[in-house]
Amino acid sequence: MSRTLALNPFPDISSEATVPDLFADILRERIVLRCTTPLEQAIHLRLALDDTLQPEGFAIENREGAICLRGTDCATLLAGMGHFLRTSQYRGGVFVPSTWRGVSHALKPIRGIYFATHFHNYFHDAPLAEVNRYVEDLALWGYNVLQVWFDMHHYTGIHDPAAQAMLERLRNVLAAAKRIGLKTGIGVLANEAYATSPVNLRADSNTQRAHYKVELCPSLPGAIEQTLSWFDEEFRAFASIAPDFLWVWPYDQGGCACENCKPWGANGFLRIGRKVGELFKRHFPHGKVILSTWCFDYGTPQGEWEGLAARMGEERAWIDYILAGCHEMQFPEYVLKHGSPGNLPLLDFPEISMYGMVPWGGFGANPRPANLQLLWNNEGARVAGGFPYSEGIFEDFNKVIMAQFYWSGRPALETAHEYMTYECGAEVPELILQAIAIYEANQLRSWENGDYSPPYTKCLMPEDKGSRRAVELMQRADADLPTWARTQWRWRILYLRALIDAEMFQSNGVPPDTCEPWFHELMRIYHAQHADIVVAPPTRETRRRSNAAL
Repeated sequence: MSRTLALNPFPDISSEATVPDLFADILRERIVLRCTTPLEQAIHLRLALDDTLQPEGFAIENREGAICLRGTDCATLLAGMGHFLRTSQYRGGVFVPSTWRGVSHALKPIRGIYFATHFHNYFHDAPLAEVNRYVEDLALWGYNVLQVWFDMHHYTGIHDPAAQAMLERLRNVLAAAKRIGLKTGIGVLANEAYATSPVNLRADSNTQRAHYKVELCPSLPGAIEQTLSWFDEEFRAFASIAPDFLWVWPYDQGGCACENCKPWGANGFLRIGRKVGELFKRHFPHGKVILSTWCFDYGTPQGEWEGLAARMGEERAWIDYILAGCHEMQFPEYVLKHGSPGNLPLLDFPEISMYGMVPWGGFGANPRPANLQLLWNNEGARVAGGFPYSEGIFEDFNKVIMAQFYWSGRPALETAHEYMTYECGAEVPELILQAIAIYEANQLRSWENGDYSPPYTKCLMPEDKGSRRAVELMQRADADLPTWARTQWRWRILYLRALIDAEMFQSNGVPPDTCEPWFHELMRIYHAQHADIVVAPPTRETRRRSNAAL
């Protein structure tokens, strides 16, 4: 039994009783956004769940005078809706429904995204309504899992009002993901701790990696019990969400370099990690544990990969997946040579936000199709999916490329073409893609004194590979865009990148006054008024404040 939802003068959308009206609203809103001319005749769309399809699939077909979109679950139905929207046309503000008909199945079962909520970045400070809308947008490209992390070290304990505020925010975003059928996950550092952790139980922070210096050493009496009591509180705080996945992380931050915990990744980490994973599964029996290997053997190799592989016979029972890479955009050499320890399903962690550019997103979008294609060529056949690491919306383009890798292995440039056509309204996106190639060639830059060292006065930048040409290309493209697209944030962050890069090269890396209005526009888009220098456009005020603080 289906029911019709009003959408005059646009298409009638009906949904089966098992499909929330929210899904029809999502579809309707994306159509209305791009249209200015009413349809003379309604187009009938029917949304339905269908468990007779093969898992992780959707179908679009003509049935009983309607276009029927079916999915095996809510996430795949959303992926099908996204495909329908992107293969439809919006010529001159007129909606022309997609003629694509067929069945599509996801290549990878785990198509996750990680929202970092720190440094007052977009996910930390943007209005929840915006963030939740963004979750919907990503689901339309094929993502089916949302992952977050409650970072303890900021707080005095779980009852700290700031901790409670963050937990409420994370629950809200995860609930929005669940509402549209996505799975959810939370992350922890294996030896994570609050700012008030007992000093006598603290870990040896000489890990040669980032460290908060409050984490606990699991080799000290009472440390494991204290850690588990904190995680027990945290898991209870997420009871209403019932997360499907738990990440257990070794480093960055975290770890312990004492003699009884070394090598951390194959010793102390597993000792405490097993306890945390088992606790999670007691709280959420359906849950799966993902063991991260981030920064294993980073710098001076310590045999962490080999040690983990040797321990898998006794550890495999509590681990469901291995998360590997891609620190500094390199997939771990051990995995390339030997495969996943214990032959467990392998997930990747593409670094789509930070690589090669500081501030992250501070100069606009950071599209990297060629770089991501090389990464996928190297790892795609090895993984069951993954979780790109997101610091905000400035890498929306990169998220979409990864989503389509996970869905079908689709080449990055094909996805880029579709993105520009649908999200930016470019009927002929070749000009934009030429500019993006210049952006990628000009990607690398850092603060002169180090990424986290004041004064933030000058950026070290590569030889200019055509920034003025990129401005010309983007201005020509901008002139041809429909009004709705020209004012959308996705286009603005791409367009502003060209303007800012050209001025930055002209000024030899010193942020010039001519960039101030563009930086402030990015600030408004990102809601970065209180953001740390690493995730904020480098306005005069941001640099002044950061220099004074550090």
